[in-house]
Order: sequence, then structure tokens, then C-alpha cells
Amino acid sequence: MRTLNHLILILSAIVVATAFTACRHKNKSGDDEQPHVIRSNDELRLQTQDTIAASQQLKNSLNDIANEVNEVLDETIILEQTINSTDISQLTPSKRAKLRNEVLVKKNAIHEKRKRLEEIETAIGTLDEQSKTEMMLAVNDLRQQLDMQKSRIEQLSAKLHSSTPHINDKIEKTDSTEVNNQPVEVTQKTVEDDINQKEQREVLNNELNECYFAIGTKEELKSHKIIDSEFLKKTKVMQSGNLLISYFTKADKRTLNEITIPNKNFTVLTIHDAKSYSTQETDDVTIIKIIDPALFWEYNNYFVVLIE
Repeated sequence: MRTLNHLILILSAIVVATAFTACRHKNKSGDDEQPHVIRSNDELRLQTQDTIAASQQLKNSLNDIANEVNEVLDETIILEQTINSTDISQLTPSKRAKLRNEVLVKKNAIHEKRKRLEEIETAIGTLDEQSKTEMMLAVNDLRQQLDMQKSRIEQLSAKLHSSTPHINDKIEKTDSTEVNNQPVEVTQKTVEDDINQKEQREVLNNELNECYFAIGTKEELKSHKIIDSEFLKKTKVMQSGNLLISYFTKADKRTLNEITIPNKNFTVLTIHDAKSYSTQETDDVTIIKIIDPALFWEYNNYFVVLIE
């Protein structure tokens, strides 16, 4: 993000400098005009070179996102095949949780790439019309691909959550002494089945509301394999399958209302909607107050904070 913002500033500076140079040249006349013409030509040539370099960097960024979008698509297809060929209700709790986390990872990745496209679109606005038109075609194409992938992920998420009503249906039948208007003999086994079904529903609901949070310095988070430093020193959170889960604090989305950060200087590394929480500073700590749990955990079951 820092790189793209820096690129936007460079492009804006080029536009301003070009306009300034043109005005200065226009206002010069007489014997001293020629040196300024030479200097202006040199400046314009340098500005043109900078513009070309900035344009190429934007193209490279778009190519990177296009490759990443294709990778997410391939991973989504594999995940889709796994979920569609599996009876979700028969999976163990840990396997269901793993599939849900994989869906969230894909949803998170799509959201992050859309944000990067928005940043690139802002930078494109400072280019010449031809370059702008060409790059916006690529941006719009990538945005359409991400929209299609988002739709597929939402369908997978719905299929995973559809196991809950199946359990509820079984409970409703065993709660009644009649099925299809025919009396049913209530035996000890019937009661036990009823209890087992209710316990299964409770276990499943608890699974759906599991969440985790981790707070630490860069060294602590790296040593526990939670974050990984990449090119340009941009810190990213590793995917769920690579997380060292023992470092995380496990919680329940329904009851977790606050998370205390023992520092005022911190960075939230995972994606959470800014409208879903607020911050409150007290002494030397910061309290994260979760206002909208559903929105807060929409893209991630993990909350990772990097403290200074």
C-alpha cells in the first residue's frame, strides 16, 4: 500500500511540475529565453521518463494481481470440488472448521485484491488518456473476475452453513410424539437420540462462533509463524493452515466484546471492517470494542495485532 501511495504522489508531482515548467517557459522572452528552453526540454524529458517508469510499475502491479487472481480461482475450484463432493453433516468438527477457515481465507484474499485495485485505479487517474484507457480495461476485467469469485465463495459458505438446519429438522422430529400424524412410542432410546441431537446442534453452533486473536511484537509473531516478511518489507498474515494455533487465544464471537492491547502503538494485520469496531485508549493500553461481531469477523476468524 505504501508503494502505491508513493507512486500516486510521484505521478501527481510530475503533473504539477510539467504545468509549472510550461507556464514558466511561456512567460520568458528576450535574449535569456534559449537557456530556459534547453533547461525546460531537459526537465520535460526527465518527467517523461518518470511517467513512463511509473506507468510500467502500475502495469507490473496489475500483472501481479492478475496472477494472484488466477491462483485464488484455482484454489477455489479445488475447494469447491471438495465441498460439493462431501456430506458436510458427517464431517468431524475439526474438518468442518478447517473448511470454513479455507473459505474465509479465499474471501479475505478477494477483498484484499479489490482494495489494491482501488489504489491502482487512483494512481491511473494521473496518467495520459491512452494509458489510462488501456489500464482501466484491465482493472475492470479483474474486478469482474473478483466479483464472480466472490459469488462462488458465498455459495460455498452457504453450503457449509446449511448443515445446521439438517440437525434442527431432526430435533424437531424427535421433540414430537407424532410423525406424519402417527403416534410414536417414546422410549429411552428416543430420549437419548433427542439429547444427542441437541448436543450436536450446540457443538455445531459453538464451532461456527469460534474465533482467535493474537497480540505480539514482530519478533514474537514471526517466531510463532503467524506473520511472514515479504518483498518491500510488507508484512502479511499467513494463511490459516500455516498458523501456529497454540499462540492464539480462543474466544466466542457471541461473547467477545472487547480485546485489550497492551500498547498504544499497534497495527491490525488482519482485515476487519473499520465500522465494526472502535478503539478506546486507557493509560498505556488500547481497548478494541467490537460493535458489530458479524461484520467484524466477516473476512477472518483471526484477529492479529502487531505492537511496537
